[in-house]
Amino acid sequence: MIDRILGVLILFSICTVIQAEDKPELPPFHHVVGVKPSKAIDVPEKFKLGEEGELICATCHGLKDIDKTPVEKVDKDSADFLVGGSYRRITGFCYRCHDEEKNQRENIHVMLDEQGEIKKENCTYCHEEVPDRDKKLKLTELKLRLPIEQVCYGCHLKDPHFNAVEHQVKPAEKEMLERIEKHSKEQNIFVPLSDKQEVLCVSCHTPHQYGVIDPEKPAGKQVLIEDLEQGIEYQEHPWDKVFSADKQARLNEFNQQHKMQVKFSYQRIVQEALLRLPAKDGQLCLVCHDFKD
Repeated sequence: MIDRILGVLILFSICTVIQAEDKPELPPFHHVVGVKPSKAIDVPEKFKLGEEGELICATCHGLKDIDKTPVEKVDKDSADFLVGGSYRRITGFCYRCHDEEKNQRENIHVMLDEQGEIKKENCTYCHEEVPDRDKKLKLTELKLRLPIEQVCYGCHLKDPHFNAVEHQVKPAEKEMLERIEKHSKEQNIFVPLSDKQEVLCVSCHTPHQYGVIDPEKPAGKQVLIEDLEQGIEYQEHPWDKVFSADKQARLNEFNQQHKMQVKFSYQRIVQEALLRLPAKDGQLCLVCHDFKD
């Protein structure tokens, strides 16, 4: 019996080695290959399929003999690494075949339905159970799934915007903590800090849609936004000409170095979202900071 098992294991090992030599082992989370796309997938003609219409290496990659090249030796910086050239975001490449609209992540911060009732399933992304929004609850009573300083990272990056990480520290000056306490009372807002008195994502941002918590209460006071699905809105601004001219040389160098076609413009924020106070005019910043001439 043991001899038979050993024989099977040896045979399996030989087959594995042969397969490994024939086709390189794909890295984790690599797109599946060897299957036929479903009817929901629209593969462009430029993306080659196998003899039986299945996905192969050449479907996504333009490098010659990439299927015979060890993963660590593949030139990922080549313009032909992905069919169609370089993409600013990998999702831009994915949406060449996949329907972008159908693959959008739901905005769980939209917590009120058309009748103004709470979408309880959205509460339980962050809370173990739906809190009583009419009561003033302690942090321990919120029953968060993660510590308050980490709960946002279940969905968001630690640095989703400029200076995000730099803000998540304990204020260096005692006076700043005093300003936070003073201005919170004056503005009737809630500015939560960690147990170590560190600034958190939720110190500036509120995770709840306007109206989930009574706006008259400090925890519910926030920037009003009618369409949270739309989110932040921007508008063109005359300063764009000066801004673009100043950045053009560096942008051209960046695009040439990374073989990309990045474009951007200067725009002004029209509508803010999920902020305890407006930031575009500095109100939110002044809760903590004291800007002197």
